[in-house]
Amino acid sequence: MLELNRKNIILGAVVIATFLHWNGRPVAVPEGVLVKDNPSQESIPENERKAIITDVGIAEPLANYKIRARVLSTNRYWFDPGAAISPIDLALGWGPMSDSRVLNELSIGQSLRYYHVKWRNPPIPENEILRHSANVHIIPANTIVKDLLFSLREGNLIELDGQLVVFSGKSGGEWKSSLSRDDRGAGACELMYVTSVRVLN
Repeated sequence: MLELNRKNIILGAVVIATFLHWNGRPVAVPEGVLVKDNPSQESIPENERKAIITDVGIAEPLANYKIRARVLSTNRYWFDPGAAISPIDLALGWGPMSDSRVLNELSIGQSLRYYHVKWRNPPIPENEILRHSANVHIIPANTIVKDLLFSLREGNLIELDGQLVVFSGKSGGEWKSSLSRDDRGAGACELMYVTSVRVLN
């Protein structure tokens, strides 16, 4: 019986490892610009903003925001100070940053809530790389949205709908979204309350 249990445990571990390996593989996509449109943003007047109350604080919408983009990278967070608010960051690209011919010349990664792009010879001007990509801190509106976001892989083409927000935590502190695609550095990321997710491929 002990030997049988050991075999079952090993088999289970192999199945889980295989699932995680295949589930984490990038999605194959064709070359060319796959997302032509820039994100859509519409400011919300102060007198029309409705606070979103969560278990860990309050999100105040600043702008309605919709983005179609290619997933360049994903990063989950469990233990950092913002994990209870935003458990996942998505590095997203559109326009030339949705084209595999461009992305193949770049090294893209995420860490410590930042999005990093490196290159030997930039395939497009640096300002075009920065203007057509973003690191988005995601606040899922519900568990369905969260589960779908957690299943995303590099190469997925997605549409996110929701609001850019400023978040005030119950224990103090404020986390505010960027409202521009042209900024960079600390404070340049979008903080997005996501109400719907569509996977387009």
